[in-house]
Amino acid sequence: MSFPSNGINHHNAITNEKNTKEYLQENAYKIFSCLKKEKYRVEGKGGTIYKADNVIYGEDNTVINISDKQKKGGIGVGSYDYTNTSVPINELLNSKSKSVNKIQFIKDSVIKDKTLSIEERKKLVNSYRTLITEASNSFLNNLSSNEIVHLIKKYLIEPNKEMEMFITDNKTNKRYTFSFMKHPIVKLIKDAFIPSINVKEGKMSGNIIFSKKNQNKSIGLRIRCHTNNGVNALLGLSKSNSSSQFVLKFQQDGVDKLLNVMGVKPIAI
Repeated sequence: MSFPSNGINHHNAITNEKNTKEYLQENAYKIFSCLKKEKYRVEGKGGTIYKADNVIYGEDNTVINISDKQKKGGIGVGSYDYTNTSVPINELLNSKSKSVNKIQFIKDSVIKDKTLSIEERKKLVNSYRTLITEASNSFLNNLSSNEIVHLIKKYLIEPNKEMEMFITDNKTNKRYTFSFMKHPIVKLIKDAFIPSINVKEGKMSGNIIFSKKNQNKSIGLRIRCHTNNGVNALLGLSKSNSSSQFVLKFQQDGVDKLLNVMGVKPIAI
């Protein structure tokens, strides 16, 4: 699967954050019992600095961090991101984890190949696409259970522990919210379930399965590895992006099923 590099997802996200901000400014006190009517304000955040997309400030130093998730086709279609960062990949590269051997090979190859002429680099684009797919697949297949647990704790749970997930179903015009710390992943990790990744050959993402004794659980949590700006940027051929690096994503599949399991109902105001 390819990912748009023309900014359309970023534009849609900004639009959703704005719509959510207006909705919360009018209705947040009906949703969160700690707020009083006209005694709070909503500020848009987001971008590269803030994890929260909107933040609600109320009386008595009340702060509610909102992570906006837009489902244009409805909550039964597609996924949304919790994590999208290059930091864990770089951490594993620095620790010389077996999982990133092929990623390191690509990074080393790019340094050499970027000295070639533009025409010569253009000839390498297709071969690099294959290498990236292979490296991403190898990464997912070679992560140990301990490494997966570490990544989940540090790059999924920790950054979202104070977040209210705010999901907009554009198909039905319904909204849902829940505290991230009520997500099933938190209890699975606490209860020492062992994660493994179900990744098919040639794929750059896989569903995480959690096992303990005779129990196997799937909560729709997906892990993905790919380059953030594509092959052309990686080889210095892109006019819009000067660089490209491997990033790790934690994504939520089956949003409707997750909400059902958690007992989350549409917001009624």
